[in-house]
Amino acid sequence: MKIRLDEMTWPELRSILEGKNLILLPLGSTEEHGTHLPLDVDSVCATQIAEKAAAKAMAGIEARVLVAPTIHYTDVAVHKMFPGSVGVRAETMVLVLKDVVGAFLAQGFRSIVLFSGHHENNGPMEMALRTLADSDPQAKLLAVTSMGLGFDVRPGLVKAGNAGQGHGLEIETSLSLLLQPQNVRLEKAQKGSRRLPLGERFIGPTGSDRTKGVIYYSGTAGFETTGIYGDPTMASREEGERIFQAIVDDLAEIILEVLE
Repeated sequence: MKIRLDEMTWPELRSILEGKNLILLPLGSTEEHGTHLPLDVDSVCATQIAEKAAAKAMAGIEARVLVAPTIHYTDVAVHKMFPGSVGVRAETMVLVLKDVVGAFLAQGFRSIVLFSGHHENNGPMEMALRTLADSDPQAKLLAVTSMGLGFDVRPGLVKAGNAGQGHGLEIETSLSLLLQPQNVRLEKAQKGSRRLPLGERFIGPTGSDRTKGVIYYSGTAGFETTGIYGDPTMASREEGERIFQAIVDDLAEIILEVLE
């Protein structure tokens, strides 16, 4: 059974619209991930996790979960000094999401889940979905981030703890060793550092914790030379396999809850 929306014909999609369905839209980025990882880390992770989760969610239920084409150009302003980091402004990203999701809604799709592998997508996703939900209250709209899933297996598995969950660090490197090992150059990895405006208590060890009431623009202070702000060398394919499966399982469960 096909999962990728862009591999289908429009008559196939019209038939799917007649039954229970859900659109899963992956969002990645085109940006540097240190000296050891390629530019497409976020896109590859988001796409492959989405496809596996869609297949798992459809097993045993009478519904279709379709994975839409991944959005590769997003807000990468914080990495713009590195060659190859190319994207769009945050406000442009909001408009893109409103147009794409709005088009799905206009065609009759009622359940749409955005799945992001790139931290800077969070703000634009929230802004776009708030506006869309206001104009179409009956639609089921959700944004999910890979950083927030698989939380049951991370403690004790990620060697660097919370500090290993940042940009280009242990988790993303482990996932890359699983999903695209041919593009990983672990021998070229450099340990980076970052100067954060507040202590870990309020923004976490990587500066990306938004649960303590502090919202700020992270900036680039400290990682202008390496592109990362920690140690990726503790990564392993085995760790990547366990985290990948845990994220897939969580996303599949979310999909089923939305459909129900």
